[in-house]
Amino acid sequence: MKTTLCYPFICLLHLLIRARKWQTAPRVLALVGLSMLLSGSVAATESPDAQVTTLLRQQPLDTLHPATTEAAQVALFYWRNRYAPVWTRADGPVPEAWEGLRLLQSASQFGLEPTDYQVAHLRGLLDSLAQTLGHVVPLRVRTEQHLTAAMLGFARHLHDGRITSLDLRPAKPVDAPAFDAITHLLQAVRSGQFAAKLLSAQPDSRSYVRLRWAWQRLLRTDSVAAQRMALAVALNLERLRWEPPTDSLYLVVNIPAFSLQVVRGARVVATHRVIVGKASMPTPELFSAVTYFQAAPEWRVPQSIAIDEMLPGLQRNSGYLDRHGYQLYSATGQRANAYRVNWKQIRPETFTYQIRQLPSARNALGHVVFRFISPYAIYLHDTPAKAAFRATNRALSHGCIRVEEPLALACFLLQRDDTSRAVRRTQELAASVIQGRTKGFSLQAPVPLLVRYLTCEADGSQLRQLPDVYNRDQALAQAWQAPAKTNLPTLAAGQ
Repeated sequence: MKTTLCYPFICLLHLLIRARKWQTAPRVLALVGLSMLLSGSVAATESPDAQVTTLLRQQPLDTLHPATTEAAQVALFYWRNRYAPVWTRADGPVPEAWEGLRLLQSASQFGLEPTDYQVAHLRGLLDSLAQTLGHVVPLRVRTEQHLTAAMLGFARHLHDGRITSLDLRPAKPVDAPAFDAITHLLQAVRSGQFAAKLLSAQPDSRSYVRLRWAWQRLLRTDSVAAQRMALAVALNLERLRWEPPTDSLYLVVNIPAFSLQVVRGARVVATHRVIVGKASMPTPELFSAVTYFQAAPEWRVPQSIAIDEMLPGLQRNSGYLDRHGYQLYSATGQRANAYRVNWKQIRPETFTYQIRQLPSARNALGHVVFRFISPYAIYLHDTPAKAAFRATNRALSHGCIRVEEPLALACFLLQRDDTSRAVRRTQELAASVIQGRTKGFSLQAPVPLLVRYLTCEADGSQLRQLPDVYNRDQALAQAWQAPAKTNLPTLAAGQ
């Protein structure tokens, strides 16, 4: 089958002679010659766009299984776009291509790494394509594939984060919606507002928006300070990308800040000091929802605490439990007499008892405990040890989160949950606490709860660093600074 690629060859030669760009002639002519050699299977009557489509169609495609590699994602992208070129046309790169390159070059403004997207390579492709007026078909296909791979990666990083290690990321809820980078990118290129639409992949949470805004302000105003803060900002924007979307009202605990905030939209409507787990028993990061709370709760002592902390006391004195307001129960739940147990013979592996603490002013859970589903058996609760809230470093608990002014939080949740019953339920809450009678309060609308680990956050327009109480930044920084793994696609045919 004959081809007519000699015509663009002659046109380009004529343009180069007129422009007197002799130094670029060999490279451009070589590219055009390569195009002529590699496009022998393309019909003479096909337009350049049709030739690009033909080559894009030859990229291997598997629509039955998840596309996990960059090449597979690119193939699926063009399949869903009917293999039409997106970034190029016969007269060179389209405006969205240059706009996409500018976004990738400015990736550091979003706490990402421009080198991940091979921006120098992409600029070379676009510049070469602009110089050849888009006539070199294989160059157009290569530009299409490589720019698509970079933009898909950028969109995924904006939405989900750059680090994929499950050892570093908290588990998302099983019902969290998956991000479709291909659909998002196609919508962006068709929207007429490419940059704005693509950047909408980012989280819209209050903390993320404020941290990104403060970071971009610092980049504009103090380059030295920005260089010093760059890694801290990148790590914490990454952490915020791991979080699921939130409702209009949610609770958020930031472990390094030792605080719980009640957030409604863009406002913090209440702040409570909290005590979190000590370094040896850290509070886990998690995403859940408060479904109910109990007033005047009974505390069922976890076996780890009973064995590690209470068994030694019992071995010293059988009256240990009485003095601290605890009761002993058998493994079957029957009340037991601690004075009749030979504690000297009890070892951790033979300790089968349960220890409980009845509602009282001394109860370790205080007057109220907030329950939520999690695999860690932790919760939010009151505490009788109020003085600990005045400490600067409040990493003191066994992993649970102790909340200052928990009754105020409970009343807020009752008011928010059902205004018509709020007064009556608040009175029931007060009566339960006063009488020491356990009572549960379910919430019709569970309140989302985020327990996060941010060591850098926005304080107004300023960036504020927080203590890395569990030394988690180092492992995250090592993963962040590791060379990015890239697998840019190559032409499917004639390469």
